[in-house]
Amino acid sequence: MRFNAIVGEVMKTDIKCVEPGESIEKAAQIMRTHKIGSVVVKDKNVHGIVTTSDIVYKHVAEKKGHVVNDVMTTDLITISPSMSIEDAARLMVKKKIEKLLVFDKGKMVGIITNNDIISIEPALFEILLERIKMGGTPQSDMSDYAQCESCNNYSDSVEEVDGEYICGECKA
Repeated sequence: MRFNAIVGEVMKTDIKCVEPGESIEKAAQIMRTHKIGSVVVKDKNVHGIVTTSDIVYKHVAEKKGHVVNDVMTTDLITISPSMSIEDAARLMVKKKIEKLLVFDKGKMVGIITNNDIISIEPALFEILLERIKMGGTPQSDMSDYAQCESCNNYSDSVEEVDGEYICGECKA
């Protein structure tokens, strides 16, 4: 079964951000106020993401840090807005994450969460849940996905161009 919705149609574009060096408390207050589970850490560039899990596990449980830089996740997994929500769901399951930043031509344009996917395609949630319980990834093993060296998004259309692995969007 294939789902037709793409990430760009489902993603949220009103991304809440904090600057590097801001307090963890400020990040938590923004999350509470907007009823969201993460804030992006950025100035001119995106440096990372702080999630409620980062705050609970790193700051509260481990007593680590006072500013967002101390607890943020810096190994960001990103996706292109042209990818399907099914691809986004597969990537989330494979990487064991709940949120993907959406980048288009090197620029952050949105965020998509597992809740966004579930709200659009409830049937996809059941498929994901069953495949996770069976110990596999949904629909495919993701071995055909690679990370573009230009935009860092994961794509199934990455090819080598002049010694660099580039996705179809960056190639165009």
